[in-house]
Parts: sequence; structure tokens; C-alpha cells
Amino acid sequence: MSAAPAERPDPYRTQAHAGPRTVTQLRAALTAASPADREEFEAQLGELDLDDPEEYAALVRSWRHRLVMRTRPAILAAVAASTDPAAPRWTSAEILGADGRQESSR
Repeated sequence: MSAAPAERPDPYRTQAHAGPRTVTQLRAALTAASPADREEFEAQLGELDLDDPEEYAALVRSWRHRLVMRTRPAILAAVAASTDPAAPRWTSAEILGADGRQESSR
């Protein structure tokens, strides 16, 4: 019996343990990607309640996600294509299929 092919990660989804692993790494990555984002992150970080670890975790997740959205080439290309009036358009039904599950041909 042959092994199933390894699944390729979806370039449009963030992985739980991908990207910066520490606040220092996140700060450096945000600085490199966008100094304005770094400033906004610092402002939001400075307003967190130190007694609410869930709020801290949510902020870090949000900014890691934003970093991916602003730096991953496949996502940047998709965003650019979405503003191209000549780009092909599909409906949700065409993408997901009639039963609501993603079509394998897309």
C-alpha cells in the first residue's frame, strides 16, 4: 500500500506555529514589514490588561496573522488580482460547489 501524498499547506491560511515565536521576533518582523504596523502593535500592546492572558494571546494572534497577510507573496498576488477589473470572477457556489464543500478542481 502506498502512502498518501503529503498535504500542501494552504498559502492563504496561517499555521498555528508559523512565523515569529516571541514578541521580540514579532516586533522585528513588523518593523521590517511596516514601521506603521509596528507602532500600532506597540500602542495596542501598551493598552493590554496584564491580568488578562487571553487578551494578550488574541493580540499576538491577530498581529501574526496581519504579518502573514502583508508579507506572503501568494496572498499579495491574490489581493492585487482582486482589484484587477479584468480578472476572472467566481461565485461562492462555483468555488464551494452546490453542497458547500470546496471543489477539488480549484
